[in-house]
Amino acid sequence: MERLIDKLLNLRTAEKHLVDCLLDIFVPKVFEKGLLVSTPEYSFPVIYFIEHGLVRGYFVSGQEQHTAWIMESGFFLPSAGFFTGDLSIEYIGFLKESRGFALNLAKADELARKEPRLYRMLLEIYEESLHAGKERELMLRISNAADRYLYFKRHHPKLIYLPIHDILASILNIESKYLYRIKRLYR
Repeated sequence: MERLIDKLLNLRTAEKHLVDCLLDIFVPKVFEKGLLVSTPEYSFPVIYFIEHGLVRGYFVSGQEQHTAWIMESGFFLPSAGFFTGDLSIEYIGFLKESRGFALNLAKADELARKEPRLYRMLLEIYEESLHAGKERELMLRISNAADRYLYFKRHHPKLIYLPIHDILASILNIESKYLYRIKRLYR
């Protein structure tokens, strides 16, 4: 819970008593390897926080999976729209056993109606997620595959060395065989 507390306290909109209110409704979770917490057909209105583990979001096109994001720690949000009612557009699954927390958005909304400043904290969490998506979009606009690899390595130094070669190739939009060559070149 230490990472979650630190993350909440470091939000710009955080106030100690508001952090305590949110901590009361975060539920501890263990996520088994292979577990899907969101699919286009099935998604809960939940904000997740991973203390440690490995989770990814991906899309399916035909027979291929295209990784959109991957993380070892931090907040992630299913792509379903809590306020809009939009359906989820991605799969979110765990690549190894992970520990974290879940925040039911209906409970958070109920609490925030009594303490409206909580909405600012939730909005900041959503804004961080949006910013991370924009960074991934910028990375994919780098036309040279080696430069994309170096960008990802610079921004995610731990992830680049995990034994998830095909997933890295997917998120970098590089064919697997070329990623092997690029990795060898920049070892």
